[in-house]
Amino acid sequence: MTTSTVVWIVIAVVVLALLVALVSRSRGQRTGAQRAKAAAIREEAAEQDRLLREREADAARLAAEADLAKAHAAQRALEAERLTEQAQARLQHTDGLREERDDRRREADRRDPDVRTDAHGNRLDDREA
Repeated sequence: MTTSTVVWIVIAVVVLALLVALVSRSRGQRTGAQRAKAAAIREEAAEQDRLLREREADAARLAAEADLAKAHAAQRALEAERLTEQAQARLQHTDGLREERDDRRREADRRDPDVRTDAHGNRLDDREA
C-alpha cells in the first residue's frame, strides 16, 4: 500500500466519521424537537383538562341551581294548593252562613205582618224591609 492509498483511506474514515457525527447530531436535534413538541402537546392537554373540569363544575352548579328552583317551585305549588283548599273551605263556610242568613230573613219576613210571603217564607213582592 502506498502512502497515497493510506491518505485516501484516512480521509475516507474521517469523512465517514464526520457523516456519522452529522447524522447522530441531526437525529439528536430531531429527538429534542420531538420532545419539545410532546411537552407542548401535554401542556395543551393539561390546560384543556383544567377547562373541562371548570365546565363540568359549572354544569354541576347549574344543575344544582335548577334542582333547587324545581324544589322551590314544588314548594310554592304545594302552598298554592293549600291556600286554594283553604279558600274553598272558607267559601263553603260562607255559603253556609249565607243560607243561614237567608233562612233568618225568610223567617223574619214570614213573621212580619206587613210582608207578603209564600209558604216557604219567600217574599212575594220586590220590597225589602
